Amino acid sequence: MKRGLLIPTLLAGLTAFDALAQVQVEPVYDIWDPVLGQPVAMAPDGDVGAISCGTNGGPPGKELASFQDFMACRPEPSGLREVEFGYDDEQDYIARALESEFKFLKGGTSVFAHPVIVSLLVDEEGLVQGRRIVTDDRATDMERRTAVSLMGNFKARYGTWSLVCEDIPMKEGEQPVGNRFTHEVCTGTSPDGTTRIAIEASYLRKKGQRGLSQETQEVNKGYFESRTRYEEVLAPHVPTTAP
Repeated sequence: MKRGLLIPTLLAGLTAFDALAQVQVEPVYDIWDPVLGQPVAMAPDGDVGAISCGTNGGPPGKELASFQDFMACRPEPSGLREVEFGYDDEQDYIARALESEFKFLKGGTSVFAHPVIVSLLVDEEGLVQGRRIVTDDRATDMERRTAVSLMGNFKARYGTWSLVCEDIPMKEGEQPVGNRFTHEVCTGTSPDGTTRIAIEASYLRKKGQRGLSQETQEVNKGYFESRTRYEEVLAPHVPTTAP
C-alpha cells in the first residue's frame, strides 16, 4: 500500500494495534541486502528513499533518479563511484501519525539503531564492489555521542574475520572529551579471502574545538567528534579510511 493511502487509512479507522499489524518494522531494502559482485541494477529503486552521489560521509551530492545512474557520480581515487541511498521512510511517517505509542518504529536510515549514511561502491561495469557506512553527524548530540560505540557492534559481527586493531595516537591539537580519547582502526579479511574491511572509530575533540567557550564559560554543545566508519570491498580493492 502506498504511503499516501496507508496513513489516512490508519488515522481514519484502525486501532493502534491494527495499524501495527500492517507495519513492516525492518526496511524493505537495506545496506546488507546487496550482494557484492552483482550488478547495481539489481538494487530496487522503488524500495529505498532518496538516491544520490555519496561524499564519503558528508552531505548528499547530486541527486540520482536510479541506482543505474551511478556514472553521474565522480569516481574516487580507487575508480569506484559512491552511490548513497536512504531507507524508505514510510515507517517514520506511520510512527509520527500514531505518535508516541509507536516511537520505537522511528529509525530512518540506521544500523544497530545508530543513524548512519549508507552507500554502495560501484565500478565502471556497474558491479557493486563494496559498501560504506558512516555514522550521521546530522544526528542529535546525544546520538552523536554514542556513535563511537558502533565499533563494538561491528567487532562482534566480524569476530571470525581475524580483525587487527590499532590505536591511533593523539595528533597535534586533538584533545580528549572529558577524560576519554578514542581513535581506533580495525582491518580484516573474510575467511574465504574474497572481502576486506576497514572500521574506524573516534571520540575526541579536534584542533580548535573547546569544551567551554572562552567568552561565556558555557559548554560548547556539539564541539566534539564521535564517529564510526565502516567500509567493505571485494579484493583486490583495498578499503579506505576516513578522509
